[in-house]
Amino acid sequence: MILSIIIPVHNDPEGLTRLLRQLQDMAVFDQIIVSDDASDMACRPADLGFDEMAMGVTYLRSDQQRGAGHARNQALAEVTSDHVLFFDSDDLLSPEFPSLLQSLIPSPSQSLDDMAFDFCIFRHIDSRSRAEGVLGPMDSDQRLWDALAGDQGGPRLLEATEVATLAMVAAYPWNKIYRTGFLRDQNIRCTEIQVHNDIELHWSSFLMAKRVLATRQLGCEHFVAENGVRLTNRRGRERLHVFDALEPLHGILTQTSNAPLFLVPLVRFYIHLFDWILQRLDAQYSESFHQKISQFLLAQHSPATISFVAAQDPDLARQINVHIRRGWA
Repeated sequence: MILSIIIPVHNDPEGLTRLLRQLQDMAVFDQIIVSDDASDMACRPADLGFDEMAMGVTYLRSDQQRGAGHARNQALAEVTSDHVLFFDSDDLLSPEFPSLLQSLIPSPSQSLDDMAFDFCIFRHIDSRSRAEGVLGPMDSDQRLWDALAGDQGGPRLLEATEVATLAMVAAYPWNKIYRTGFLRDQNIRCTEIQVHNDIELHWSSFLMAKRVLATRQLGCEHFVAENGVRLTNRRGRERLHVFDALEPLHGILTQTSNAPLFLVPLVRFYIHLFDWILQRLDAQYSESFHQKISQFLLAQHSPATISFVAAQDPDLARQINVHIRRGWA
């Protein structure tokens, strides 16, 4: 497999250095693209002591800070390999990642078509779970993995119902190996906003993919900092732009033959996301956010879709109505 890795970075030379050292030792990527989102600190690999030519590094830099979504999109245009992995500068690949890649190469008894995929999703280690002695994702994600049939290995091709179930895992950019042509042919991109930029990438992939592989192998470790200035800790107005990422998804949903399978999972995802944001949002933005939620739900849901959701999950339909009324109030 010829594979590229895309790494957006902003003012994180320490994390980037740690990751680049690992990539140098692991030597499984043909192309490493570092996309610098106008850092104030030195984040060029050459300035951090790395031989860019020897490692196959492409360095890109924005003239102004536009967010990780823009940095990823900018880098995707430069990918020259058949497959690509998006990553973050403050995370690490797992030691098992090379064997995960090896498992995606057809065995002598398999044809290339047997292992063809639009993307392959893998499990990860969450640093919060590791602190509790569990090497795996958070419980909410692990329950979705446990719902899949089959053994604990992989990879294997998912049925359509399984794809819809696994789409509800947290919308991370770094837990999937993509076929580059799939992303380009379907014009799948990140939303160019400061936070939540990976939601559109995640859900568009699930809605448009024809062949999804999944493996329970652990591909990376996600490090979570509960405090600080990381994007996950933002509490301000930028959270209100989440609708820029969500609105295109219903348009894509109406064009897929599997819309009945994906509607309820998609709604469950963003209703849970709204509640998650509200728990973290500065109080001064709560009223505006409630209004935007109501407007979004009214625009995206007809009486027919609400009835469909109610038949599948009555409590979810109740939550939709609660959010709509709260925005009106």
